[in-house]
Amino acid sequence: MRSNQDIHNQVILYRLVKEAIFVDEMRWKERLAWASALDKTVGALTPRLFDQVFPIEKTYDGQKWGCKDYFSVSKQIDEEIGWDEKINGGFEFLLDYLNHDVNYATVQAMTVISDWHKRQTGESVIERFARENGIPMYTIDSNGNKKRYEPNSILSED
Repeated sequence: MRSNQDIHNQVILYRLVKEAIFVDEMRWKERLAWASALDKTVGALTPRLFDQVFPIEKTYDGQKWGCKDYFSVSKQIDEEIGWDEKINGGFEFLLDYLNHDVNYATVQAMTVISDWHKRQTGESVIERFARENGIPMYTIDSNGNKKRYEPNSILSED
């Protein structure tokens, strides 16, 4: 049975996920607060309580196409967390979940994390990954012209 605190956390989760469409319009401190609240709220729930608010999408052909589906997400929850245990690592759980609204909120949260990383280090998460792995990055203009990405160019500024 759900406690009042569980219901309260589910309401907060719903609002935070639905607010993801406004994250780009938020000021920097609001974006950080939103991402932090999302992570903490997910961590206060169990997968069963989370699923009551945002059910796993009922797609079943993941094994055929090599992607997430209802079965793979359910299996991962069974094996790694348990349906009635608190979620450890909110962002990691969100990355592995399969629900359109949740996936959109996760992308927004990862954008905030990448922007925070760029403010701290001068490079985004993807720029760091590419540099550490020797992967060249390119930009493509509106005419389809490809040009080597320069981290200090105008395109990389916020």
